[in-house]
Amino acid sequence: MDLAMIAAIFLGIALFAISLYFHMWMLRSAKAISPPGKNPRHLRLLAGSTLVLVSHLVIAGIFAGGMYLASVWGLGALEQDVIDSWMDYYYFALITISTVGLGDILPAGHMRAISGIAALTGFLMISCTAQYLYQTMSKQEN
Repeated sequence: MDLAMIAAIFLGIALFAISLYFHMWMLRSAKAISPPGKNPRHLRLLAGSTLVLVSHLVIAGIFAGGMYLASVWGLGALEQDVIDSWMDYYYFALITISTVGLGDILPAGHMRAISGIAALTGFLMISCTAQYLYQTMSKQEN
């Protein structure tokens, strides 16, 4: 393993840690607004779910910023006809974190390691979110 690969892995781990901490904080806030053990009304459920959505969007931004840094540091790049804006990085991070992976933008070099960590992070975050939503909605139905 070369130094660039180690740097990309450490960057990916740092992005994961920041994202996990942020997501858990947002889930705690969502649970405070719409606790799973109580009967939330529609607006409380909507508010809690909106916080979770915002969390996922911010996490995509965190990974987009990390991917931009990785490209500036020479750790890899995103391949498309033209990568010319922040939105290209955000879009790629969002489809990677959501595990959709459309394939219209491809990671190259050590950016592939960061992209893989982003996909694993997204899977974990989506699983945590699904648990919160299931608990909240099932308690509401009972």
